Amino acid sequence: MISILWFKRDLRLDDHAALTAAAKRGPVLPLYIIEPDYWQQPDTSLRHWQFIKGALLELDKQLRSLGQPLMVLRGPASKVLVQLCQQYQATAVFSHEETGNLWSYQRDVAVAQALKAHGVAWFQFRQFAIFRPLLNRDHWFHQADDWLKSPLEKPPQALTPLFAAVVTPHAELPASGAHLEQKLTELAPTRQHDLPPCHSMQQAFAFKDTVHSFFANRANNYQKHISYAAKADQSCSRLSPYLSYGMLSMRALQQQCVQQMQQLQPGTRKVALQAFFSRLRWHCHFMQKLEDDPVIEMANMHPGFDGMRELDFSREKFAAFCAGQTGYPLIDAAIRCLLSTGWLHFRGRAMLVAFASYHLWLHWRPTALFLAQCFVDYEPGIHYPQIQMQSGTTSMNPNRIYNPLKQSQQKDPEGHFIRRWCPELALLPDSWLHSPWLLPAQLQRRYGVLLGIDYPMPIVQLEQAMREARAKLSAWSAQQDKTLWRAQQQQLVQRHASRKKPVKSTKAAITSAKTSTTPQQLQIFTEDSV
Repeated sequence: MISILWFKRDLRLDDHAALTAAAKRGPVLPLYIIEPDYWQQPDTSLRHWQFIKGALLELDKQLRSLGQPLMVLRGPASKVLVQLCQQYQATAVFSHEETGNLWSYQRDVAVAQALKAHGVAWFQFRQFAIFRPLLNRDHWFHQADDWLKSPLEKPPQALTPLFAAVVTPHAELPASGAHLEQKLTELAPTRQHDLPPCHSMQQAFAFKDTVHSFFANRANNYQKHISYAAKADQSCSRLSPYLSYGMLSMRALQQQCVQQMQQLQPGTRKVALQAFFSRLRWHCHFMQKLEDDPVIEMANMHPGFDGMRELDFSREKFAAFCAGQTGYPLIDAAIRCLLSTGWLHFRGRAMLVAFASYHLWLHWRPTALFLAQCFVDYEPGIHYPQIQMQSGTTSMNPNRIYNPLKQSQQKDPEGHFIRRWCPELALLPDSWLHSPWLLPAQLQRRYGVLLGIDYPMPIVQLEQAMREARAKLSAWSAQQDKTLWRAQQQQLVQRHASRKKPVKSTKAAITSAKTSTTPQQLQIFTEDSV
């Protein structure tokens, strides 16, 4: 019985439950589908494809070692799958569950309907500690813990040669190894509008080296440097893209981290790995939020915030933010770094969202879409809940209004990060670098940076913008129906709040969150972005 193994955001062979199950059944056709409609969504970009293309080439190498190459086709998934099932007389499709954007959810609904109509079974397997449906968050922590500690799926030693099986005369053969890269280029998605090319982004082929270098030495400074702009790129794990596209199993990574810690005596290195592991544990927690409540992608988690920012949206401020032209050096350096590399450390990500949401008073949705396009490691289930948390629309988390000047002085004191990404400021001494808007005209000429020409003046006045944001938050809160607000907040706590024990009340849940020793603000966007 021929089965189709549909790869989505799980581009690996190790710990791949769908592969294991399909291989036990008989001949397997490994398949990846390039879906044109997906690449027109506002949260996608061709830098995502640039990484995926490399991951597909690596996956094909692994599959060929098992005796079966990867087939890559283009078109709507429901149509492609049905046609292949007919061509190859396949009776089942195997895949992992996906917690993606709303488009991918609707796509999966269409696939399920199409396969059912043609009598083809679709078997989906868990890839993360995400449970569908999850009726109650009370027991999620222990469910997740049990699954993450469970044995890994071992890949088969070989796949039954598909083309030794009986197939229809018109069945298409997968591209040969030498021609797959050319085919991927021919089938590559297109977008009418996209970000500038990402020339220095992380590449899929560096997967093994990245894992090895982190556990071998880079992890030593993880806890010390994760928030420092100029040091974080070498101290963070940099594994987030491999997790996002499934080149690396989250379950395998957590177990590897535990094994590493067990081999260490108490000391700095062990503390660093413990810090890394604590952030890994938040990965599935946030993805479960989007799985349970897909509307988080589109609307405020707490409906009481509806209308608070929508009418004040400034296209001019948003454009300056997206271009790294706000007049605040650390903000601009972070945006430019992200545009160039597709990656940014935790504090930079948190700071950008806070600056856009509070200082510029922008609604989180456009910011979220822009950043989703920028992040090579974009993971919808982490991206949207975390952005809402940082934007202050959950009602379960305190508002954190980062001061970009203080962040600049504390997290890039010598200005290495700023000078790298804002070269027009490179000649400024440290005393002026973090607040160039104070530079007298005579010194501007001396250091070769004319404000308003070579580098913009601040788009908002810092202290005034922070006061206005707090005032708007207070005014909005004052006009809400308190009874309705608390009722909606209670529903969110019951549905989404992190806990090891059942939550009895909103007050108890919020108190527990504030007093917990587990990091609350550390986990933003991706588990190793910190």
